[in-house]
Amino acid sequence: MRVVERYLGWTLLGLLFVVASAQAAERPYYQGKNVTFFINFSAGGPTDIEGRIVARHLARHVPGNPAIVVQNMSGGGGVTGINFLGEKAKSDGLTLGYFTGPYNHQMMKSSTLRVDLMKVPFVASVQGVTVCYIRSDVAPGIKKPTDIVKAERFRAGGLSFDSNKDLRFRLAFDILGVKYDYVTGYNSSNDARLAVQRNEIQYHDENIPGYRGVVEPQLVKTGIVSPLYYHDVIAPDGTMRKSPDYPELSSFTEVYTQIFGKAPTGIKYEALKAANMASQNLNRVALLPPGSPKEAVLAMRYAFTQLAKDEEFIAEAKKVMRFQPRFEVGEDGERLRDKVLRAPPELITFVQKFVQDAMK
Repeated sequence: MRVVERYLGWTLLGLLFVVASAQAAERPYYQGKNVTFFINFSAGGPTDIEGRIVARHLARHVPGNPAIVVQNMSGGGGVTGINFLGEKAKSDGLTLGYFTGPYNHQMMKSSTLRVDLMKVPFVASVQGVTVCYIRSDVAPGIKKPTDIVKAERFRAGGLSFDSNKDLRFRLAFDILGVKYDYVTGYNSSNDARLAVQRNEIQYHDENIPGYRGVVEPQLVKTGIVSPLYYHDVIAPDGTMRKSPDYPELSSFTEVYTQIFGKAPTGIKYEALKAANMASQNLNRVALLPPGSPKEAVLAMRYAFTQLAKDEEFIAEAKKVMRFQPRFEVGEDGERLRDKVLRAPPELITFVQKFVQDAMK
């Protein structure tokens, strides 16, 4: 009898273990957990505003519905937060970075970046399409985008020598063959925009919120400036995409083709495409710490896929950010990342020299 009882006891324990294991396997990874949502720029800036909207709506799409707590870790042009995620954050998937410009830093071989971003799990990215504009009174007069090649020498304003914004407009102007003087060091696009209004500089470019919210109503509709083009949006397979955010405008490649009857080629154009992918296709990037569990990566990718279809999130984003965020999630984003981080060495060397030459 005791043998039977003992046998039944062990059998019951075995069944309880199997049931408990099955329940644990079915329990969402993030259930009952807290996620720290790191933003690599200070509170109140564009990255912070957009990041907090994403964080506010993301939690309900993460299986297990964890609590998400936002923290800012600014410094070093965004590199401080990136280094923290790659070096110090625990590899438990409970820290999610929402960063601006991480891949641009690695492509440009920034001396302050200590993390190999190929080893940092990619979750999702958000596009940020830039519109380029110029004062309409630049001689002999800018009435349409193709007039840019007729423009007499003008002053183009940027933020810093190593800014991706500056790199892209300088490459684009060189490809077009226009004559311009390069002025940089403005603290923000707000400052550069005011300089355009004062006619200190005649050219600048801005992302969707700045363009739709300020430039278009105050400068385009009053005739002070004319939009030229938006920087190219590139699909994961390498082809060019039309931007649904600017149906009335043409891309840089389209305007170049209208002017010269053929698409641009050459190392400057290849550098421009790489810079566009790094700073435009991969404008904001969500990343997890190296070594994070696969189930954490998959859960966060699922959440961003669902977020992209969330009408409440889209409505708030359009109201505050003035555009509908467009995500690249999982493998599609990884293909874009790989194109940037595995760019040919000669292309990276060219870009570094191009930036250094501007400093002389």
